[in-house]
Amino acid sequence: MKRSLRTALAVPALAATVLSAAGCGSSRGPESSDAGIEGRTMVDAGCPMVRGHSSCPDRPLSARLTITTGDPERTVTETTSGTDGHFRIPLPPGDYTLHPANLTSAVTPTAQPMDVTVTSGRFTTIVVSFDSGIR
Repeated sequence: MKRSLRTALAVPALAATVLSAAGCGSSRGPESSDAGIEGRTMVDAGCPMVRGHSSCPDRPLSARLTITTGDPERTVTETTSGTDGHFRIPLPPGDYTLHPANLTSAVTPTAQPMDVTVTSGRFTTIVVSFDSGIR
C-alpha cells in the first residue's frame, strides 16, 4: 500500500518536472516575442564641472528594470541589465512603463520611469540615463 501511494505521488511530480524542463508547462512569459524593448542603462560619469575640451563620458551601469502596464499598474516582467548596461526584453506589442532602479539601494544614481511603445515585429531601442547626483 505504501509503495503504490509513493508511486501515485511520484509520477505526477516527475511529469510536472519533465514538462517544465521541456518548456511545455503553463508559464506565459514574453520570452518568445519578436518585439520588445532593448537598449542600455548608463550613468553620467559624475565629473565635477567639465571645462574646455576635457571629456566626461557616460559609463554603463547594471540596473534593475521593472516593466509595468495598465491602470492600475501591473508588473509584466523584471530583469537586470548586464555589467555593460545592455538589456533586451521580449514583449508583445503595447504600451509599457519602464521603472529603472540602481542595484545598490542607495539614493543615487537615479533614473526616471520611461513610457515605451512596443510595435509588432521590432524592438524599441532606448537609453536609460541615470543621474549620479554629482555636479
